[in-house]
This record gives sequence, C-alpha cells and structure tokens, in this order.
Amino acid sequence: MSKVEIVDDSPILSHTMKTIIKEAGHEVVGEASNSEEAIEIFNKNKPDIVLLDILLPGESGLEVLKKLKSIDSNVNVLIVTAVNQDAVSEEAKNLGARGILTKPFDPKELLEIIDKILVSEKK
Repeated sequence: MSKVEIVDDSPILSHTMKTIIKEAGHEVVGEASNSEEAIEIFNKNKPDIVLLDILLPGESGLEVLKKLKSIDSNVNVLIVTAVNQDAVSEEAKNLGARGILTKPFDPKELLEIIDKILVSEKK
C-alpha cells in the first residue's frame, strides 16, 4: 500500500481522487488545497507520491513542485491539471514531475500512472 497526498483546490475533484485511490488499496495521507498545506502535509506524512494541481490559490503547483524537490529530490509528483499547455507540461517535467495527467481523466488512467511511477521508483 502506498501513501498518497492530494493537492487540489477543488473539493469535488479531491474527493473523487481520494475515493479512486482508496478503492485501489492506497492510503491517502493528506489533502491540501493550497501550497502551504501541501508542504506541511508532505513534511508531516512523507507520502510515496503527490498528486499536484497546477492552478492553486496563492503559489502555483509549479512553485510547490520546486519546494517539494528542494525538501526531497526523490519525491514522486504526478501533475493532475486542467491546464493542457505544452509549455506548462514541459516546465513541470523539467522541474522533476514524474508524469502529467490532464483533467478530466479516466480513473483507470490515474491508477495506471500512479502504479507505473511507484513501480519505476522501486527499481
């Protein structure tokens, strides 16, 4: 069972991802709706993977990604965003995101990407 942190300012989407993840047997160790909460939860719970939205109140998800990488350079971050722009995706990958998933997404696709990231991490 993997520990997952969800960072999204949409309560509906956050709840949806939480349900999908829990049903797949993973543990949701925290939900954040802004950058400050995201960093706090990460430091407290050390999740195996962080699902991170780009558009957040205050600092962007890209800023959160930079901070997470400075705390733990090996952090697994999956960007889950409605912003489908190549420039944003490219920047997220350059900053160290392990993958990008565009909303709306298929629950199976979310789980496949999470599993792929976590399996590659164990190698």
